Amino acid sequence: MQEEDLDYLKRWMVQVEGHIRELHDLAQRSGRLAIFTISSTVKVPQKRWPYLTPIRSIVHGHIGGVVVFSQSQAILACSVVDGLADVVLVDAEKKIGIQYGRSAELLVHFGITLPANTQITKSYVEMGNLSAACARFLQYSKFQEFKANDITVDAVWLQLTSWFKVLSGRKFAIIGVGNIGFKLALKLVESGSTVEIVRRDLARGMLMADVLNLVKPSSTLATVHYNQDPLQACLYADAIIGCTSGQPVIRWEMIQGLKESGLLIDVGKGCFYADAVQKAIAEGIPIYRCDITSSIDGLVAAMERNRAYLSNEMGRRVLAEEEICLISGGHMGLVGDLIVDNFRHPTRFFGVSDGSGDMKRQWTDEDQRRVDLLKRLMAEQSVPGG
Repeated sequence: MQEEDLDYLKRWMVQVEGHIRELHDLAQRSGRLAIFTISSTVKVPQKRWPYLTPIRSIVHGHIGGVVVFSQSQAILACSVVDGLADVVLVDAEKKIGIQYGRSAELLVHFGITLPANTQITKSYVEMGNLSAACARFLQYSKFQEFKANDITVDAVWLQLTSWFKVLSGRKFAIIGVGNIGFKLALKLVESGSTVEIVRRDLARGMLMADVLNLVKPSSTLATVHYNQDPLQACLYADAIIGCTSGQPVIRWEMIQGLKESGLLIDVGKGCFYADAVQKAIAEGIPIYRCDITSSIDGLVAAMERNRAYLSNEMGRRVLAEEEICLISGGHMGLVGDLIVDNFRHPTRFFGVSDGSGDMKRQWTDEDQRRVDLLKRLMAEQSVPGG
């Protein structure tokens, strides 16, 4: 690490501490969760300096975080937020390449002890997986991986379906097709939309279009087209979506081909030329940056629900005296097991297991006897507790 990098990281860690304490205080006052995210991006600044992300209020709490560019930076953040954040969400997608350097000395400088067997070569090596690094250093906050790119794709899709109501029959132009653009194209074509993808690399662009058309359901009539000409791709589009890594590629000439009721979305943050943004706003054309708040809220809801689900609602239990076996929460059952809402405290009966992951369509007399008995026990609220 260069000296100026070390100075920057010292100041940055002070900022991270202030960030997490504000987040913690907001959560304490509201009685909700303090959620801290550690993520990375392929849009790498020249000096690879980490930075903070804004604090947002969501249904389940308050969320803020950092964007980092090495495992060491992620570990430094963990050392500050551990115990103050209720949940630490760490980007599971590998966006950082293998790094050799003096990061081990950096961690020692900040008083962080490396786990045993970390150094497997003569030089300190970082493989670039943030979640693998953070999971080893978080002791008090809940650790949870998340897919940042997938959240972004979901946010864009939700924005489009909210705006247009029905996506089938629409045409969308995606300019810049990397990981996010590819996933978004698949989601849109599966929704019945024609998708024009534009990428500078002709061979990869054509291959991506072929793969997308191969993967989509065979009953889907809509298709994905690779187009070398961005002006042609945007002609009569319902929306133009910029998915480059912050590189301006969308010009005013492309926007002029948009349908009258069309929409512009900047996913990569910086995909539109400044004059194109000015003219779009002047002409009253809706133009938005991608906002992932709603998708993060959904992730947190699913995460918390899944924890409770796995702990309390998924399982199998035998009621020996009644000769009944209860299963719930997706637990694979044996033939004749009774599927209920909660194997510990059932209140609803769903069906009889066929032993292969589905329900029986026809019951035996013994199945009927068990079902009748269970329903009577539930009605009398006399099912033995689990």
